[in-house]
Amino acid sequence: MRSLFITGTDTDVGKTVVTAGIVSGFVNSGVNATPAKPVQTGCVNGIAEDLEFSLRTAGLSFSEQVLNKLSPLRFTPACSPHLAAELADRLISLSEMVSGLHDLQSDFECVVAEGAGGVLVPLGNGKTMLDLMVKLNWPVVLVSSDRLGTINHTLLSISVLRHAGLCVAGVVIDHVFPPWELISESNARAIREYGKVNILGDIPYSPDSFPHDPFVEICGELKGILSDELPGD
Repeated sequence: MRSLFITGTDTDVGKTVVTAGIVSGFVNSGVNATPAKPVQTGCVNGIAEDLEFSLRTAGLSFSEQVLNKLSPLRFTPACSPHLAAELADRLISLSEMVSGLHDLQSDFECVVAEGAGGVLVPLGNGKTMLDLMVKLNWPVVLVSSDRLGTINHTLLSISVLRHAGLCVAGVVIDHVFPPWELISESNARAIREYGKVNILGDIPYSPDSFPHDPFVEICGELKGILSDELPGD
């Protein structure tokens, strides 16, 4: 089974919720899966909260040594990774990130790696999150927030991912805000039609509880995709 990369059209679109839901769905169906957050900014007391949320949701608990492998780069400032690293007087090594994620595959059947921000978020030294995805060559799930403007942002992201030669496994639309039915229906229809992409799932607005149910179907589809070999494997 292949591993998976979760990216988004922007920051705060629901990548962590989708990562947590997919990992939880895989684990509950018997897959030895783990979340990973290769670079995390906005850390308080050195805690990678996105990773911790995904682990809690999936009912997983690991030693500090494993946690350091799952989230090796942690920065305090809540900003782009390249700026956070600059402020900390550190360099983000793309090769070390790739090597670390590949190493995790010896211990887990499926690694679900969550990126930071959107597709072209800079990592420094001229590299972006897209460069990491290309080096990994894992299928990509694009998370899109259901709001005005999302059609353009989603189609642009799909275009960039495909131009880089990546497999876009599909789009997950997350209702970060209460849905406006007319726009919500149009968003999904337009993304599917113009992006020629599979809408893997629609995550309902659920501020009081985690929406586990949609991820059962999403994980079922992803299992088929991740079982297929891609060119270059």
